Amino acid sequence: MDLCVEKLLSDFSTHADVNRLLQELRAIVFAYLEKRIVSVIEERLSNQVFLSTLKAVAASRAMSFKGYKPTRIRLLSGQALSVNSPYFAPVASKRRGGKKRRARTGCHLGLMYVGFIDRCSGLLASSAVQAALLCPSFEIAQDTLGSFGISMDIKTIYRLCMRMGHQGILHRHRIGLADADRAEKRSLLVCIDGGRLRERSPKAGRRPAGQKRQGYHTDWREPTQLVIQWLDEHGRKCNETLPIYDATMADIDGVFQLLESYLTQIGVGHADFVIFCADGARRYWKRFTALAQKLKINAHAEIIDYTHAKQNLWLLAEHLPKKLGTQKQAALLQEWKNLLWQGRLKEIYAQIRQLINCPAKRRQALKKFKNYFLANSIRMQYAAFRHLQLPTGSGCVESAIRRVINLRLKSPGIFWKRQTAEVMLFLRSTLLCGRWHIMLNNLYRLNRGQFEGCH
Repeated sequence: MDLCVEKLLSDFSTHADVNRLLQELRAIVFAYLEKRIVSVIEERLSNQVFLSTLKAVAASRAMSFKGYKPTRIRLLSGQALSVNSPYFAPVASKRRGGKKRRARTGCHLGLMYVGFIDRCSGLLASSAVQAALLCPSFEIAQDTLGSFGISMDIKTIYRLCMRMGHQGILHRHRIGLADADRAEKRSLLVCIDGGRLRERSPKAGRRPAGQKRQGYHTDWREPTQLVIQWLDEHGRKCNETLPIYDATMADIDGVFQLLESYLTQIGVGHADFVIFCADGARRYWKRFTALAQKLKINAHAEIIDYTHAKQNLWLLAEHLPKKLGTQKQAALLQEWKNLLWQGRLKEIYAQIRQLINCPAKRRQALKKFKNYFLANSIRMQYAAFRHLQLPTGSGCVESAIRRVINLRLKSPGIFWKRQTAEVMLFLRSTLLCGRWHIMLNNLYRLNRGQFEGCH
């Protein structure tokens, strides 16, 4: 290696390209290190004491040792390297009759134990998956990795995303949590809102004559974003504790089951105060109170996001007669915002009845005002909420939707299979809320049989 390095350094005097020099040196260093690491890994995998440990872990998973098998691993550069690894397979069931189970495949448990994910080092897998999550496409992720000296095809990058995502989703309500993530004697802000993406689903029936492919639908779907944020004594975001992000393609019942799992895991029953904040969608509010009662939350408040409430006031202002003029309409809208902030909704109601002369428009405006504002009046006491130092908006979940969903999954011309979208939503949520390394560490502990979740 020393001779190769010296030759490259001497060649630099000829081409005088420092970037070329660094690339060539990086390739040599990676190759040297990978060769040394492979020998160390094979030595560990062949150790009989280590094999006994693996057999104990395998026994807890109903698996048995099937001998050593050659396989290929990736360490730093993405190049496939050969190694002999202990292989374990599920123990055959002794039960007779009944419905047959789908056969499980075996695995190289030794590689998983020392930190590999799908036969890639955790460091390499993490880099590849993060590139896929942050770049606008898998193709650009491949190019980005190549600029760092990592050679990996698109299928491998995609497979790593799916493998890491599926493994994390099996434990999603606790895989990204640390032991310190507790709600005891703390205040929490819980926000929910929906995003948008296009789901790719195959067309039913026979393939049309003359077409090579079946075709697919690209209907809009609404994934739901969750945010759980710790608050300080002034009702502001607590920077000492990372927020919890997650997003799912599940229906509203599945969303609340996921939210319940997170809140249970962090011990929300011991929290001092919990604020539920969202827009005015009924599907949220008819479930928040039931959830608080089920989890035995000591004290909670329900707040409709102030910005959404103002947007609905603007919709009502569109029914005002045009003869009032734009200045008068703007002044009325500002007055309504002030009354909304003070919780004086009945005064707005009276003005709507007085100012809108058209019976059809007045009836439509009053119906919306009753269904949205008067039905949620207790959730719109913004001046009182601010006096109690409670948040009056769900800006954190709006920001999360933009970062997690819109900037990657809502891109023009991109259509997602539901399973892939679920994985990407989960992984991007974990990455963008700052809990990526916590998840990786917990996955490492999980493969060793040492992960029991946060306590």
